[in-house]
Amino acid sequence: MNNEVVGRSVPGGFTFVDRPPGKYVVTTATEVENAVSFQLSAGESKYIKTAVTPGILVGHVTPTLEFPEQGQSDINRLRYVGPKF
Repeated sequence: MNNEVVGRSVPGGFTFVDRPPGKYVVTTATEVENAVSFQLSAGESKYIKTAVTPGILVGHVTPTLEFPEQGQSDINRLRYVGPKF
C-alpha cells in the first residue's frame, strides 16, 4: 500500500490496516504488477479483494476494490492472517 508491505495474499485469509484519509494505491506483484487506487475519507472502510489467475511461471495476484457490503460479508468467512497486536 503506497509502496509499503502491509500484508500478504493468503487463501482464506484477510488482514487490515488503519490509515488516515488520503489517496492510496494497493499493488500486488509476482511476474507482473497489478494495482488498484482509491481515495479514503475519514471514518471510511475500503475492502480490497485479491484473486489469483494463471501466469507463465506463477499466478498473477490481482487486487480489486469491493463494495463495502460484499467486503464485510467476505471477512465473516475468512480468518485473520495479519500481524498479532
